[in-house]
Amino acid sequence: MDRNREEKIKEVVSKYRNIPYKHNGRSLRGLDCLGLIIFFYKEFGIDISYKDRKYSKQWYKEDSGVYLRELLKVGSAVEFDNLQTLDLVYFELLPDVVTHSGVMVNEHQFIHILQKRNVEVSSFNRFWRKKFAGARRLI
Repeated sequence: MDRNREEKIKEVVSKYRNIPYKHNGRSLRGLDCLGLIIFFYKEFGIDISYKDRKYSKQWYKEDSGVYLRELLKVGSAVEFDNLQTLDLVYFELLPDVVTHSGVMVNEHQFIHILQKRNVEVSSFNRFWRKKFAGARRLI
């Protein structure tokens, strides 16, 4: 990865880190995981805001596949062993339901936000590897 991109990623991570969770949040005052990936990719000239929609708090009970269907419309599929920086990663935090996403910030870590938490960077530890459901390459 070139040095300019690496520096840009650090700058963007720093900008978004610690923003609080807000359901359907789309501002620097509060984000959800979809809001975070929309904002993050926009920093790199990629507009995925057309995938944006308002989700009810119980969306996964109403239509458990809606989030995954939208994620599958961007980029191309990537296997876990081929993950690269800036790949979009998504997870099944509920059984058989993709409910969470983030963006790889290096080969082993991703930026994301969980309910009742702030934007953070996490490593692909055993928990996240087990919950990994897929990835998309947009860049």
